[in-house]
Order: sequence, then C-alpha cells, then structure tokens
Amino acid sequence: MDFEIELSKDGYRVLKFNMGNKKIYLGSKYNQEREINKIIESFKPFTSNDNYIVVGLSFGEHVKELIEKTAASTRILVIEVNTEWLEFCNKDEEIKKIINNERVIIAKDEVEVKKFFREYITQMNVNNLNIGYCCNYDILFKEGLKEIYSVIRNESNRIITDKNTSLYFGETWFNTLLSNLKYMTKATPINFLRNKYKNKPAIIVSAGPSLNKNIHELKNVCGNALILSGGRTLRPLKENDIEPSIVGVVDAGEVSYKLVEGFIENTKAPLLFYDGTNNLVVDKHNGNKIFSSNNELLDDIYGFSIDKLSSGGSIAHVLTVFAAYIGCSPIVFIGQDLAYTGEKGHAECAENNWQKLEFDNYKKKDDLYVKDINGDLVRTSVILDSYRVVLEEIIESFPEIEFINATEGGAFIKGASVKSLKSVIDGFEKQEIIPIDEYLNSEDKTEETIKILEKTVNSLDKTINLCKRGKHLLDDFYKAYRSKVNGNLSKYINELDKIDKSIRENMCNLSVIESQLFETTYSIENSNEFLVLSIDTKGKIFEKNISKNRAIYDGLEGVCKKSFIEVKKIIKEMNLRE
Repeated sequence: MDFEIELSKDGYRVLKFNMGNKKIYLGSKYNQEREINKIIESFKPFTSNDNYIVVGLSFGEHVKELIEKTAASTRILVIEVNTEWLEFCNKDEEIKKIINNERVIIAKDEVEVKKFFREYITQMNVNNLNIGYCCNYDILFKEGLKEIYSVIRNESNRIITDKNTSLYFGETWFNTLLSNLKYMTKATPINFLRNKYKNKPAIIVSAGPSLNKNIHELKNVCGNALILSGGRTLRPLKENDIEPSIVGVVDAGEVSYKLVEGFIENTKAPLLFYDGTNNLVVDKHNGNKIFSSNNELLDDIYGFSIDKLSSGGSIAHVLTVFAAYIGCSPIVFIGQDLAYTGEKGHAECAENNWQKLEFDNYKKKDDLYVKDINGDLVRTSVILDSYRVVLEEIIESFPEIEFINATEGGAFIKGASVKSLKSVIDGFEKQEIIPIDEYLNSEDKTEETIKILEKTVNSLDKTINLCKRGKHLLDDFYKAYRSKVNGNLSKYINELDKIDKSIRENMCNLSVIESQLFETTYSIENSNEFLVLSIDTKGKIFEKNISKNRAIYDGLEGVCKKSFIEVKKIIKEMNLRE
C-alpha cells in the first residue's frame, strides 16, 4: 500500500492511500479542520484523570490539539499500523515534534499496546480511558486493527475485573488476612519450594466440562508426577480414590469452603493458600500448609520477602505459576476447557453439590466463539476467554518449560501441545517423586507477629490523630483563602505537607489496611465531585481539591479506626493461643 500527500481546500495536508483499485482519503480534502475538531470533540469533557487511545496518526494535528487541551499527567497512545507511514513521520520535522512529546506513546502492534496498558492503565484510572478515531482510519485499516482491538478489549476486561474484585472483596481480604495470620505464622513460605521439582512432571486438574472423560487416567500416575488440584476438583479426585499432591485455594468467598466441605478436613495433601484465602478452608484443613502473600506484613514477620504467585483470576493460573516456580516440566493441563464444551459450564463430577445449574445459568449474550483443540469453533464467555489469554501469557513467560494440553476438548491454548492424558502418563519416567511434605520447613512466628501487630496498632493510632489534625488545618486554610488573607496561606500549605509526609511514613507500617483502603481511595479518585475539568476556574479547582483532601482524611481515619479495633482483637487472641 502506498500513499500520496495533498493539500486540503482549507490548507491542511491530507493523506490519500492507494488501496487496490481505489484511492481513499484519510479525512477530507475539502474541510480537514472540521475532521480534526470532530476527533477532539469526541474526547470532551477533559479531566485531570484521563488517558487516551487515538487510532490513527495521520499528520498528528489532532494529537497536538489533544496535548494542548489535556492535563500534563495524561498519556496519549497513538496506534499506527501502517509502517510505511510511520517511517515517513519519523523523518518529518513537524510530526516528529508531536510524536516525540513525552506524553505520547506510539504503538504499531498489539505488543506495544499491551505495554501501554501495563505501564499506564490501573484499577484507579481504567474508567477514564477514552478511545477515539482519526477520521475514517478504523475503516481503512480494519484488518490490521483486529488483533489490536482484541488486546484493548482483553486488557480492559482484565483491569476492570481486577478492580471489581478489589472493590467487592476489600473488607473480606482484610478479615481473612487477620484470621489467617495464626496459620501463616506456623506454615511454610513457598520460598522453600523454589526449584525443588526441577524437570519433574506436574498435572494441573481443572473443572472444565471435559474432565469426566479422563480423570480416571490419573490413577495410573503411580507417584510419577505431581497432581495439583484446585478446590472444585478435590471432591471428584477423592471420589475417584486419587489423592492430590497439593490442594490450592485462593478465593475469599464462602463458596470456596462449600466446594471442599467434607473433603478438605480429611485430605492428606498440603494446602497452598495466601492471605486472602477463605479462612474456613484454612481452618478446616488439618495438614501441612504452604503460603504465598500479597501483603508486606508477612515480609516483616518473616524477615524476608515472601514470593508471590500472580493469580490471573483463576486457581489454574495460580497452580500453573506454582508448578513453574517449583521447577516442574512438563506441566500438563486436564479439564482446562476454558470454554463451554458440549454446552456445559463445568464437568458433571465437579458441579456444585448444593445446587443444580443448567447451561442457561452460564451462557450470556456476549458469549463468543474461539478455535478449539481440533480447529473447530467452541462457545466461551468473555471471562473464560480472558483466562485463556492470561494462561497463554504465563506459558509464554516460561519458554524453558514444556506445556501439554491433555484436555479432551475446549479452547486451543497457544504454547501448549495437544496430547492425550494416557499417552502423556505412559511417557513419564518411572520414578517415585518426593512428596511435597518432605520439603516443608514451618517455624512458629507467633511472637514476631504479635510485635509487628503492636507496631501496626501504634501507627494506626498516629494516623488517626494526623487525619484529625489535617482536617482542622484544611478548615483554617479554606477560611484564610476565602477571606483573601494570602500572607498566611503558605503557612497552612507547609503544615499540611508535614502532616501528609508523616502519614506516608506511617503507611509503611500499615500494609494490613491496603485492601480496605482501596475502596475508599477508588471512590474518591473516581468521584465526579472532585474531578477537575479543563474548564474549571482556579477558585473551583481550589474548592474541589480542599473537598477531596477532606474526603481522603475522613476515609483514611475511618479505615484506621475500624482496623485499630480488629487488629487489637487479633493480638489478644494470639496472646491467648501462645
């Protein structure tokens, strides 16, 4: 595809692409200024929380306008899939000034788009990500944009799902952290298992619809591989007289325990959990325990950094990362359909035993069809497909490990060769693998935990008082501003800065409240009440900032007061157990 450059009737350079037998303008050869204004108008109103995706670079006038009209903190991703045009732009002095701006990121493929999301889009700002199109660019380059749109959708869904999970489980995670501390202080950090199973096979058992077809083959493993189970697959394994090597549970919800009730109490396998795992699961499990942690509180207790297992939304992701972490290869998937194979949600053997769900309970209007292991199409959901994408990313991050998809159906998983479970098991080396229990190294850290928690209580108390002092100063600052006594304003600013610095220092000892604080912070950062618009006057911006800071102090004080009571309770409980 080549291009020509013409001058529009209103004096703008305009691109004309030669596409087969057609010559098509990108924009208008009569009124290009109108087209540029349309793009800018599509992004209004401009706020201080925004980030932008612009599909199509052209000569960059719309990007230049966007830079001038938006806050200095915003980032602008410009997608340009035409490499010939990009080469031209990198030589054009006017365009170079625009694309070399520190706020502009150019992406020509899905890898660079994904990098933008990972660096700049968070749970806090994902709601303020805006997308716009340069004229008819999305029509001209429809085919070249398909994979990029897929990445934008998947990355957005991933962050939004994580955000919704954080909002929903924030308080629950705080409670499970405190409840699970008494077990984590006597369990083994996963660090002790790193690379202990170098090149040993592991089979990850998931609850997809096809699990019924080959779960019985696991009886032939005979200790020649590790069998990793999630909570939902524990019951079908036990009912088939198969004892897993480890059971992993990470969900905080009550359903987590209902899935394993009556089986977790009697399993010999160690439990893999973390600070957010449902506390009943951890309490009822009577065997050895292994944990990872997302909270720095545990690092302080143990005196070293506890390694983390990225979740990705599914226990299968956690178990896959765990298997890679301990050195396993090959890693074999069964029941990992990631789709509604046979129009089913789960394997019959792994369905909820307290309720019967029909397929109507699973299917949704936005379901899609993806390639299956045989090259045909299979129905899946947006969430399941996002799980597939994350699993493929995990696989890609461990190029030295062999991954095998022994699932009898479901979505095709890039990076995992398709084989039958029977042939995989038959190919295992005949050697007894050392049980995980043999490597565990638990040490009672109750005394250290109590000391850290007492330090936490002191920091909570200090932060509560600092918030109170901050609110009083804000009131005085606002009154001074309104009375136009400008000579005293710098005094208030300096005092507030000191308070904020002290709060930040205290927060280093308050990782325990991170999950609870997320909801407060999110609601403030995404509130229209405090959102600064480009059209706001200086006075309006001042009032919004004062109100926002007061809300921050109120929210932090409230979380600290509640946490103070709960942490004191746990200290008392742990002292009684010593």
